[in-house]
Amino acid sequence: MYSMTSMRLLLVLSFLFPCLSIQAQTRTHAYNTNAWLMYFGNHKVSSNIGLHAEVQWRRSDVFSEKQQLLLRTGFDFYTRPDLRFTIGYAFVETYPYGEFAVQQAFPEHRIWQQLLAQQDLGRLKLAHRYRLEQRMIGNASTGKFENGRYENRARYMAKATVNITKGQNPVFAALYDEVFINFGKDVAYNLFDQNRLYGAIGYSISPLLKVECGYLYQVIQLRNLDATSPKNRIENNHTLQIGLFSNVPFRKEK
Repeated sequence: MYSMTSMRLLLVLSFLFPCLSIQAQTRTHAYNTNAWLMYFGNHKVSSNIGLHAEVQWRRSDVFSEKQQLLLRTGFDFYTRPDLRFTIGYAFVETYPYGEFAVQQAFPEHRIWQQLLAQQDLGRLKLAHRYRLEQRMIGNASTGKFENGRYENRARYMAKATVNITKGQNPVFAALYDEVFINFGKDVAYNLFDQNRLYGAIGYSISPLLKVECGYLYQVIQLRNLDATSPKNRIENNHTLQIGLFSNVPFRKEK
């Protein structure tokens, strides 16, 4: 059903979009060392409907400074064993951090839709995630939600997971790349938003629970870019990620 074509296309786009968006401008870079602690839960309440719950506690300068708090929830719809559609809401609070710090911590509200397509090839598992976000972003100058902005964003992630050991509790390796593209009338000079490249080692604690520990390299093009700006500000973030994943199936009552 799937091929490696999408994976190859993603890798090309992940390098192409940053180059196209900033090649004609002077760039100034900031480098941050972050740590993200994350929980992802998918819990079925029927044979084809489930609940998604997600918490991400993001820190800058390893663990010493606040970076971001992300709370995301949604309804999962399982149309086939290898396809899952989700619609939901997310709240994000972004704090001042790093060299390009915002003036005030500010909130963001998101509505999001997602399609996850998975392919099981024995020890190797492939996943393609397509996500749309409608973002209502607060004012970073005042820290208030008023006088903010609205943006649309499309995201595509390709992830490969391979079991390193056999048995009921395998150790596995994971690799993904995800590109973020802004669109809509309020997006002017920052079509490319960011790219994330990630590698990790994980352990299946049980059939329902697994943990991953890995490294994320994140490149972000900041939003205050305009046509007359002499510099384009780019964040290069080196991030430790520790994630806990639970996947609870539906059990019929006897």
